[in-house]
Amino acid sequence: MQVLEVFESKSPQETEEIARELSGRFKKNDVILLEGDLGSGKTFLVKALCRIWQTEDEAVSPSFAIIHHYRGNIPVNHFDFYRIHSETELDQLGWEEMLIAGAVTFIEWPQLLEKHLAAYYKISIAIKGDKRRFKLQKFG
Repeated sequence: MQVLEVFESKSPQETEEIARELSGRFKKNDVILLEGDLGSGKTFLVKALCRIWQTEDEAVSPSFAIIHHYRGNIPVNHFDFYRIHSETELDQLGWEEMLIAGAVTFIEWPQLLEKHLAAYYKISIAIKGDKRRFKLQKFG
């Protein structure tokens, strides 16, 4: 594990700027795990990256659909495993094939999945008073 960068944001505009900095780092087939409490900004960050990469569809919260795919020059998969409680449920989703299909994949609530990945990025988001702290790490 290697900590690559730490960012702080006091506003949605500053989080958009963090997304702009991150947008040049990720490439097709990268997997980015997103960790943070409810309301910490995980989905907001993915939406900002999709805007920057100009995906054909606007990103939305995947909470009810679990998996969303956005087409574009840099395609994006957005998984939200908040309601997945077992490896059996996880296995039924077919997520493995999606990771190597040429998209950047963001995974919210990745705890069940993380041990199955050989290499990935992780963005941990913590709320500290009026600030959000984004820690970018690389594993594998």
